[in-house]
Amino acid sequence: MDVTSERLRGLSDRADRAGYRLLRDRTRPETWMLVDAEDGTPVHAAASLDRIELWLDR
Repeated sequence: MDVTSERLRGLSDRADRAGYRLLRDRTRPETWMLVDAEDGTPVHAAASLDRIELWLDR
């Protein structure tokens, strides 16, 4: 597993624990999204995993 895959897995796990799912936007593949794990409502979108990580850190 490369560093990117490990990082993605770690952020996905963090998102899951916080009640979200981490997805890549289908219409804008350069964008990452956090959606509510229960109903899929978009919660936050960012152009990088760094920004997703910062949002989860808040």
